[in-house]
Amino acid sequence: MSRYERFSEVIAAWNAGNIDATLAGMDDGIVWHVATGAMAPLVGKPEVRRFLELLRSDVIDVRWSIVNHAEAGDMLFVEGIDAYTRSNGVMVAMPYAAVVQFRCDRICSWRDYIDTRRMEKLREGKAPPAFISELVEVANDSGPDSEMPPG
Repeated sequence: MSRYERFSEVIAAWNAGNIDATLAGMDDGIVWHVATGAMAPLVGKPEVRRFLELLRSDVIDVRWSIVNHAEAGDMLFVEGIDAYTRSNGVMVAMPYAAVVQFRCDRICSWRDYIDTRRMEKLREGKAPPAFISELVEVANDSGPDSEMPPG
């Protein structure tokens, strides 16, 4: 199984709301930089679980997708759209990129790169600027991995 296929399983589990299956794709000692440079990393599955449970309590429909990816050795680079609907009805869709490292077939290091200031504005219900909407639209309409699975 490729690194991308393994990562896709994690995405599918998260989109389905299955935190246990999401965590199954991660090494016990995972180090996850949810917002590289803006937040301290989450370290270990218990800390990641707490974060995912908190996040999941605020989202009712997840449509996370990958548009492009590249693999080299134990590393995977992905570009995609982090999309979801919050429990208050606010819809969020934001481009992001990540670098994911594997140990055997589990994620041991994960660095998400996202504009946290823009994401907070979207989470508050502010309309995305045209350049963000265009990126999301292009991602949904093109690329080998562009279909956004139902949440």
